[in-house]
Order: sequence, then C-alpha cells, then structure tokens
Amino acid sequence: MAIPYSIWEKSQEERGVDLSSVRAKLKAFKIELPSWGFGNSGTRFKVFPYPGAAGTLWEKLDDAAMVNRLTGMCPTVAIHIPWDKVDDYTPVKDYAAERGVAIGAVNPNLFQDIEYKFGSLTNSDPAIRRRAIDHMLECVDIMRLTGSDALSLWLADGTNYPGQGNIRARKN
Repeated sequence: MAIPYSIWEKSQEERGVDLSSVRAKLKAFKIELPSWGFGNSGTRFKVFPYPGAAGTLWEKLDDAAMVNRLTGMCPTVAIHIPWDKVDDYTPVKDYAAERGVAIGAVNPNLFQDIEYKFGSLTNSDPAIRRRAIDHMLECVDIMRLTGSDALSLWLADGTNYPGQGNIRARKN
C-alpha cells in the first residue's frame, strides 16, 4: 500500500528536508546520453543486433532527441569517434539543435583497434602513441565543429595478463 504523498511529504519536512530545494535540484538535474546506447552496441561478449536500431549518427541524434522530449532531462548527447564518424561535422550541431539536443562530450576510441592492445597513450611504441594523440586532436577539431566543450577519455591502457607489459617502461 502506497503512503499518501502528504504523509511522506510531512515526514520529510520533520526530518529537516527542504522539499522545494529538492524539487528544484531534480528539475535542474540533467543526464548526457551516450550515442552508442542507441545502436547495436551489444555487451562485452557479443553484439545482439535488433531491427530498428540506429545505425548512423543522425539516427542516434533522432533517438536521443525523443528521449529528451519524453524526459525533459537529457539535453546533450555524447558522441564516440570513429563509431559516429561522418564526412562533414559542420551540420551536426544544427541537426541536433533542430531536434532539441546538443552535442555533449566527444569521446575518442583509444581501445578497440588491435594497435591499442598494449595501450594507446602509454604504449611502448612511439608510432602508436602518436596515433592516439592524433586521434584525440581529430576529436578536438570535431568538438569545435559541433559546439562541444568536453573531450571525454577512457584510457583502457592496461594489460590482460601479468608480464605482457613492462610497467616501469610504460610509466616512463
């Protein structure tokens, strides 16, 4: 049996909770949606494709815009490169805005390519480290074109088994 709202409200006030402040904070609370959540991203074990999943950045922005219209609390979409790569990023900002959302963080993918098996920015191979830096700089350019103010990094720069990498050398 649900407790009537007025009883719950009274109990919160008795505990010293300022409910008007809580309501204001909840109204201001925003969640950034990850673009990969709208596609066939699967799990870490397998991708389970489903019909109707967004396949392009444009479709992901359309889906994110619908979530924002329904919730009113998801005004930005984090994009992931190269998964959301397009030939021209110039129209992306306007496309998103026309749908009521904006581009949030831009996320460079520094983990999926075989070259990053032993790290990206901490890889012992200078050519692979350079590749990772160049990819991050590409994402900074994408930020400028899309109006983003955040570069979000997930550095999966570990190893899978003991002895695969020289920790002292990587630290240096």
